[in-house]
Amino acid sequence: MAIKKRSDSVKKLTLSAIFTALGTIVLTVGVALGPTDLTAVAFASFFIYFAYIEMRSWYPWMIWAATSILTAILMPGDGVALLTYILFGGIYPVFKALFEKLHPILSWIVKLSYFNTVLSLIIGGSLVIFHIDPEEIGFTWVAYLLGNLVFVLYDIAMSKLILLYLVKLRDRLGIKKFFES
Repeated sequence: MAIKKRSDSVKKLTLSAIFTALGTIVLTVGVALGPTDLTAVAFASFFIYFAYIEMRSWYPWMIWAATSILTAILMPGDGVALLTYILFGGIYPVFKALFEKLHPILSWIVKLSYFNTVLSLIIGGSLVIFHIDPEEIGFTWVAYLLGNLVFVLYDIAMSKLILLYLVKLRDRLGIKKFFES
C-alpha cells in the first residue's frame, strides 16, 4: 500500500514537472513572438486546469509557482506578460474552481471582482514596476469594459473546454486510469 501511494505521488510530481516545463516554454515563446503573450498566458493556464482536475491538492499551486519563477528567470524581457500570468492566468484556474462552488450569481460577482482587482494591479504594476507609459496601456473605462468582456468570454470558453475534457476526452485518453489508486 505504501509503495502504491509513493508511486502515485511520483506520477503526480513528474507530471507537475512536465506541466511546469511546458508552461514555461509556452510563456517564453509567447513573449518572444510579441503580440501572442496574452494568448500564451491563456494557453499556459490549461496546464493548471488539468492539474486541478486530475491531481487537486497542492500540485496546481506548485506548478503555478514554479512556472512563475522559471519564467521570471528565463523570460526575454516582457514583465507585463509575466505579471499577468502570476496574478491571473496561472492562478485563476484554481480560484475559478473555488468560485464556482458558490451560487452562480455570487460566483460571477466574485469572479468579476477578482478580475477587476487583478486588472488594476497589472495596470498599476506596469506603470510603477516596468515604467510603461500610461498612454500605452490605455488606462480608461474602455480598457476595463473590454477587459471584462474578454474575461467573461475566456471564462465561458474555459468552462466549455473543461466540460469537453471531462465528458469526451478524459476516458478516451485513459487519463482517469492513470490517476486511480
